[in-house]
Amino acid sequence: MQYHNFIIKKIEYCGKVMRSFFVSDLRYRQSKYSREFNRVASIIMPASLNEKINHRMIYDHNPDFTLLADKVKVRDYVRDKIGEHYLVPLLGVYEKFDDIDIKLLPQKFVIKCTHDSGSAIICTNKNHFNFSKAKKKIEFCLRRNMYYATREWHYKNIKPAVICEKYIDLFLEKDKSVTPEIFRLHCFSGQVQFVEVDITDENKKEFVNVYNCSWQLLPFTVGYPTTDYPLEKPVKFAKLIALAEKLAEDIDYCRVDMYATDDEIYFSEITLAPCNGRIKIKPLSWDFRLGELWEAAKDKSAEEKIVRFFGVRL
Repeated sequence: MQYHNFIIKKIEYCGKVMRSFFVSDLRYRQSKYSREFNRVASIIMPASLNEKINHRMIYDHNPDFTLLADKVKVRDYVRDKIGEHYLVPLLGVYEKFDDIDIKLLPQKFVIKCTHDSGSAIICTNKNHFNFSKAKKKIEFCLRRNMYYATREWHYKNIKPAVICEKYIDLFLEKDKSVTPEIFRLHCFSGQVQFVEVDITDENKKEFVNVYNCSWQLLPFTVGYPTTDYPLEKPVKFAKLIALAEKLAEDIDYCRVDMYATDDEIYFSEITLAPCNGRIKIKPLSWDFRLGELWEAAKDKSAEEKIVRFFGVRL
């Protein structure tokens, strides 16, 4: 069954590569957006946050974005900006899966590709880890160019490789229902304006609470329900904001993802196209309110863009 699934995935990927020769990025994104939201996206003259993300992916091919999306090279960027201390310890970088010396790996680790999204595999017990299954997944991902799958162009020219990182246990002696598994800090012109806080309870039900920088729950959702109980403001919340703003200081818009334990903060990634420009923001009016925060809208009909902030951070 697993082999059959990999064959299907390979066929689907080949179809996506072929499609890129006949369907432009603009047409692809307009079609995906319309099917997702049942409305037409104004990608050429964007107004909402989602529209501006789609506009970026088509028209703003900043070469630095490729560096930020590369899971090895971005470590140098983070090291220069905020320091080595905030990087998840690296166990190794490999050209292919077979280069990994399994005997040298600790009992717990994370393995993933450097050039894509969604390839991460978590091992919490090496003695019971299915290395054969992991190898099949990683080898498939190494042969896949993420651009053809998602039309996120910044993945297109990253050299594929495999990395192993230390496993960070966020939930040791913690209640999962009130312990954030990741903080996703949305930065506009170098300032955090809102933060997604992901929670998965003991029943594996997922929630995302959206807060402003004062830890006030905001009146919109991003595809998941909010918890029906309050979450305590993390002790390191102000530090998370300061670090994200340092990482995003030269970027017009990005999402900085970070982990936090009681003692440490770790960088996860810088996301340039959250949800590939299809964030399920409800109510819809907030998609447009957030779009107003983006300083560089890339509106080609205007020489300058007047930025209308709300007077205070969200």
